[in-house]
Amino acid sequence: MGKRYLVSFHLLVVLVLAGLWATARAAPVVPVKAAGRLTLAKEFHLASAALGDERTILVSVPDGYDTSKARYPVIYLLDGMQNIRHAAGTRDVLVRSGDMPPVILVGLKSVDRTLDMTPSRMTGNPQSGDAAKLLAHLRDEVIPFVEKHYRTNGYRVLAGHSLGGLFCAYAWMKAPKLFDAEIVMSPALWWNHEEMAKEVGPFLETHPKLKTSLYFGIGAEDGQGMRQELRRFVDTVKEARPSNVRVGYREFDGEGHMSAPLRIFYRGVKFIFADLRLPQGIIDHFSTGAFLAHEHMIQDKYGAAARQAQEIYVPLGLQLMQQGRYEAAIAVLRRNAEAYADNRYPRNNAWLASAYEKAGRTSEALAEYRRAYRLAVETGYGEAENYRRKIIELGGRVD
Repeated sequence: MGKRYLVSFHLLVVLVLAGLWATARAAPVVPVKAAGRLTLAKEFHLASAALGDERTILVSVPDGYDTSKARYPVIYLLDGMQNIRHAAGTRDVLVRSGDMPPVILVGLKSVDRTLDMTPSRMTGNPQSGDAAKLLAHLRDEVIPFVEKHYRTNGYRVLAGHSLGGLFCAYAWMKAPKLFDAEIVMSPALWWNHEEMAKEVGPFLETHPKLKTSLYFGIGAEDGQGMRQELRRFVDTVKEARPSNVRVGYREFDGEGHMSAPLRIFYRGVKFIFADLRLPQGIIDHFSTGAFLAHEHMIQDKYGAAARQAQEIYVPLGLQLMQQGRYEAAIAVLRRNAEAYADNRYPRNNAWLASAYEKAGRTSEALAEYRRAYRLAVETGYGEAENYRRKIIELGGRVD
């Protein structure tokens, strides 16, 4: 009896496996071909006179760079091979959310970090103290190369982690006009008995008109020596800073020395570019003049590609329409349609067309409905028939 059941079980297994094999053989073959490669950055090798050897930089441009004529801010990243990946992801997310403008990322590949990034020679460590050479490399070689070969607008940010953060503090005090802002991540400010903390007070006293944004961050689980030195440095900066020096500081719970940079960089760029967002006061007490002045300001400062999130423009424009303030709504929705022309979303033009229609500006409404209709047809968006009917309703012809 037992043997019969065992044979039956084995037979069942064989039949199941045979069925699976037959199904696999019968499955349709899906043709697949390589369609291209997602490129994060381009790599360049610079013969550095300042450092006496060849150095590598990585350049990552934002979405839309190749199809626009806009100029862009640049964020220079120390330890570029390590940091450019998470920085590019942060950039892409925060550009979409309207928390930062599109920027070019430039990563500097590290060679000898202790030698290149430390501002002074430490006793017992002869391979240290060449920060002046790295600063010259940045100022005289890397930045000129980037600004010659890419469309930059002159706004520069420096970001560095650990010894790179130490170098950021050094570069700020030695070349205060070279960068408009810095993101200082878990800096090694303990170097040579906290010499940077001793120098920063006198530096600020002699630079009363200094204008910059500084964001400092560190993981709460980083070594106590790291955190207390950073707190002392930040406290000195806050006490002595001129009025135009903005300072942000945060300790990140649950993060150690190597995990913190991603979160620090994310918060740092939001802090630096905080003036990109439309102030709540303009939203609550809207005037077209104040709105347009703010939009011109962010474009002058951060480049023509700087813009609000659509979550700002669209609800504001529709709210103004509900209030019967059609000309104000036109200003907002026209800015939205222009700023987001690259996403080819028909509703951007349809919302603007509706505002023109309610304002009695029929010819302009027709032009926008036609744009919405063409985009809907070209992209397969499902509202083409609605836009066609609006064109006919307003006495127009569908081209």
